[in-house]
Amino acid sequence: MRRRSVNDLPGPAPHPQRPHRPARDVVDGLQFLAQTVLLMFIFAALVGRYEIHQTSMEPNFHEGERIMVSQIGSALPAWVIERAHAAGGVAAAPFELRRGQVVVFHEDPERRGDALIKRLIGLPGETIAIRGGHVFINGELLSEPYLAGIATDCSAYCELALGPNEYFFMGDNRAVSRDSRSFGPIPAEQIVGRVVLRFWPPDRLAYIP
Repeated sequence: MRRRSVNDLPGPAPHPQRPHRPARDVVDGLQFLAQTVLLMFIFAALVGRYEIHQTSMEPNFHEGERIMVSQIGSALPAWVIERAHAAGGVAAAPFELRRGQVVVFHEDPERRGDALIKRLIGLPGETIAIRGGHVFINGELLSEPYLAGIATDCSAYCELALGPNEYFFMGDNRAVSRDSRSFGPIPAEQIVGRVVLRFWPPDRLAYIP
């Protein structure tokens, strides 16, 4: 029997073959692109960008300013919204909408034409009364510091009870604003969402609570 020579000793186990680097880079690039596109679609569904073409919210918002609007309420399935608001008795309300917030909505149920930007005044189930230049909610005087003492006049929808799916909006520039005082309450289905950020011009950048 011959002795085993050095050359007869088993060598190290071969390493598993790795994919060719250029091909792997292409796969990684396509995955990154797909993820980026998906995130862009999600962002577009949840956040909308608008440019203001109205003077009805002056002096708090001016024509030409650009805003971001949270559209979570209109993007979520109806059953999610219903469960979130079941405790409050509101069946189809936009998600976490509160009085005093600045909201974008459509006057037309078909959502034709430009959206409007106004301040939310009345919530579902409340009674609204406008008299003597003031707004009353369920008989209580509404404090409106954002008006800087401007009186609120009304000639059409001045006293009403809101349904379980209705909201009452008014502009801060009450003298020129066409709002719920003239076209009535707005159902939840026509609401786009609330304003969360003013991003243009840069010197007016502000988070909107």
